[in-house]
Amino acid sequence: MEWKVAKESLTSLATDCLVVVHTQGGEALKGCIQQVDEALEHRISRLVTEGEVTGKLNETTFIHNWGKIPAKRVLVLGLGKKEELTLDKMRNGMAVAARKARAAGIRQLAVGCSQKINERWNAADLVQAVVEGMELGVYRYRGYKNEEPEELKTVWLSAQGVSDSAVEAGIERGRVFAQATNTARDLTNEPANKLTPSVLAERALDMADRYGLEAEILDHDKLVELKMDALLEVSKASSEPPRMIILRYQGAPESQEVLGLVGKGVTFDSGGVQVKPSQGMERMHGDMAGAAAVFGAMQAIGALKPHCNVMGVIPACENMVSGGGYRPGDVISSFSGKTIEINHTDAEGRLILADGLAYARRQGATSLVNVATLTGAVIVALGYTTTGLMTNNEEWGRKVKEAARVVGEKVWELPMDEEYKEFLKSDIADLKNEGGRAAGTIQGGMFLRHFVEDTPWVHLDIAGTADWKAESGIHPKGATGVGTRTLAQLATRFAGK
Repeated sequence: MEWKVAKESLTSLATDCLVVVHTQGGEALKGCIQQVDEALEHRISRLVTEGEVTGKLNETTFIHNWGKIPAKRVLVLGLGKKEELTLDKMRNGMAVAARKARAAGIRQLAVGCSQKINERWNAADLVQAVVEGMELGVYRYRGYKNEEPEELKTVWLSAQGVSDSAVEAGIERGRVFAQATNTARDLTNEPANKLTPSVLAERALDMADRYGLEAEILDHDKLVELKMDALLEVSKASSEPPRMIILRYQGAPESQEVLGLVGKGVTFDSGGVQVKPSQGMERMHGDMAGAAAVFGAMQAIGALKPHCNVMGVIPACENMVSGGGYRPGDVISSFSGKTIEINHTDAEGRLILADGLAYARRQGATSLVNVATLTGAVIVALGYTTTGLMTNNEEWGRKVKEAARVVGEKVWELPMDEEYKEFLKSDIADLKNEGGRAAGTIQGGMFLRHFVEDTPWVHLDIAGTADWKAESGIHPKGATGVGTRTLAQLATRFAGK
């Protein structure tokens, strides 16, 4: 999608469609919609008076121009009650408008960011929300169909009364954040036979080359040499060899502070010997959504080049079934040296993350965030709209929560009290990987906590939020790319430390 900036008013732009916004409550039209309404001889006002345009959240209404303005049509987007309007609602609304326009065959549209609206927020943040919303809203996974669907090609941004620097910054951040999220969506949507650990590693090398990152791939032999036993054990039953992908961004070489991002990269999860139910297993290629979020975030960081140091670590493998696979009751080791009793072979994500987190620490990460589709239990607790968050450091947890709030990704902190350690006590190893159904999500966090020691750390369980069941707001049906924008936002804030 191409973005162009116009300093003239919306009413003078010759495009397929204008997007204007209206809030609920019956107040007089203001800003861009007022200009368009006057040009259309108050036809929008009449529709408001007659109750056909209400301003209800995400309501869309097409209006023809009667030859009064160069644009062919006007799309009025409702944003809900004015006092409840947030940037996140703006972002989601713009996604709805962009999809509605595309479905109507519109290839060029224009949207205004008037002074009347941006008085509520920083102008660059408003522009970013508009751009992100439209870029995320029109995403669709093309897959392997031969058809070439029509797309929204160009968006004009009319930014009267907004500084050039704010517009440029907002467009850049919005495009970078959205494109990184869409990259994560593409990776998560890919079938497992098309995106193996080796292919994921190759794509990481290509992305690193394009965005100026350092990349290193640890193959099977190197993993054996380093005694990455937890990752190796999970991958043993698969014919596809595991990989550890390391991406580095050095934006502040004078600093010793390094943000470590670790993503679970199980490119297909059968459950192992304790195999998953067949219903829904076809979606288990998405068990690498955490890895995709880290991949996308590193892409965004490489594009924006913040003044900080970031390391992305992605342990990648398949969890399959064979006579050579690990079993319940086995005791395995890990990169950290800690031994683990296997209580369930479908609790594999925490095993590979254990090696990833310990390796990131060894490589100099001073603050850590891991992202993983770790437990079905988080869906029971929080449903599909909110990510579970756990942390060993209140201040670091607060910073991650604030980054998530800014980008509109909902998180909720779960407790990490000492009593939960009892679930993971083992009679024959340092700990076991699973301790029954109770507090399943917290158990996953408590397990990972053993491998970060005193490094400030946050665990994000995205099992519920990584996949959307139906199109809504910025979310398409399928992979959401959740976590990508939170991690990228966190990195930009980490730069200000």
